Amino acid sequence: MSGLSKRIEPFRALMYNRQITGDPARVVAPPYDLIGVARQNQLYERSPYNIVRLELGREADRYGAAEKTLAEWMAARVVERSARPAIFQYTQTFDVEGRLLHRAGFIARVRLEEFDRGRILPHEKTFPAAKEDRLRLLTALQINTSSIFGLYSGTHPELDRLREQVAAREPLIDLVDDLGIRNELRPLEAADEIAIVQRELEAPRILIADGHHRYETALDYRRARRHENESSEPAPYDYTMMTLVACDDPGLVILPTHRVVKSLPANAIVSFVQRAREVFNIEEIGHRDEFRARLSDSGSGAIGVALKGSPTYLILLLLDGTAMKAAMPDAPEEVRRLDVSILHALVFDRIFGLKADEIRKGGNIEYTIEIGGALGAVGDGHADGAFLMNPPSIRDVERVSDAGATMPEKSTYFHPKLLTGLVMNPLFDGK
Repeated sequence: MSGLSKRIEPFRALMYNRQITGDPARVVAPPYDLIGVARQNQLYERSPYNIVRLELGREADRYGAAEKTLAEWMAARVVERSARPAIFQYTQTFDVEGRLLHRAGFIARVRLEEFDRGRILPHEKTFPAAKEDRLRLLTALQINTSSIFGLYSGTHPELDRLREQVAAREPLIDLVDDLGIRNELRPLEAADEIAIVQRELEAPRILIADGHHRYETALDYRRARRHENESSEPAPYDYTMMTLVACDDPGLVILPTHRVVKSLPANAIVSFVQRAREVFNIEEIGHRDEFRARLSDSGSGAIGVALKGSPTYLILLLLDGTAMKAAMPDAPEEVRRLDVSILHALVFDRIFGLKADEIRKGGNIEYTIEIGGALGAVGDGHADGAFLMNPPSIRDVERVSDAGATMPEKSTYFHPKLLTGLVMNPLFDGK
């Protein structure tokens, strides 16, 4: 008997043995998709036990190497299963433009459900290559090395009270990461406290904020395992590790995700302003600081553009909704009015001929939250164009998901990211 029956379940986490690994700050890492080669090397050098060796190894066969490393760590008690099942309260304290914010969530096992059931919903499209990578890793390790970030709907005063009670306790882990963000972890092991989380989160819709590829991978992995196992009893692979945060959490922050395009057709760059004026009102600005300020002040609906060889920066504002209705006739209105939809349909596709399938393959577009870096890439000649966005609101994200639709890839950047390596969720057994 696995003992699994609820939508939300505690778990005996796989955690680092600090007697061997030392300071937890040395073994954690940012999410895998934020780790470039230089960062990867830095994490390797920081500790022989850094989670990057499982999550994003640099070996030729990194899946085989990760599997071997995990086996060695478990044998040497570098990582150990916690004695008792727990749900973990994970609090991050951080600064945004001079404001000190706190965001708190519960790390638990959440029972997997197909999206068409409407209880767990995506908000972004995914890249096939990333899903293949994560599936190979999950198959090799049979553990969730990193947590999916989910947002639950509704108001839950009982959960709010529980969070306050748990926050007053001494943390199991308390570390400041490379970005200056404080990360605190506190276990909930008492049956009555676990029951509160299970009861309150049994019904709400869960919106995936980060981890779409890993969630879809978990579904694929479950299908494969279910094909091998005819038992109808819930198994550990019917669940995935999630950090669940309230949609109305005051520390919920979305940053804009800008696009840097390496290669654009030269003739389309030359004729861009003329073509864009067909559907946009265009403001031309000569100074970078003024451009950044105007983009921010313009709010939702504004798209900033910097093109190679152009002496001015541009701010685009859609004249009306006619062009978007023509460009995306089958899309819900909630999707059509997104800044990122306007950018992809009327700028990338219509003017530059960058089709959705080509973008999904990757390679030509980089995504960044750094305006300076995006503009610098164009100024230095390393990219042909930078396209700057203002962030969507959490209500924008909810409206799209509730309409049964998804945003284009990399439409949101929830800040801060969840650290990888605080806890891992084994799929070996039901304990």
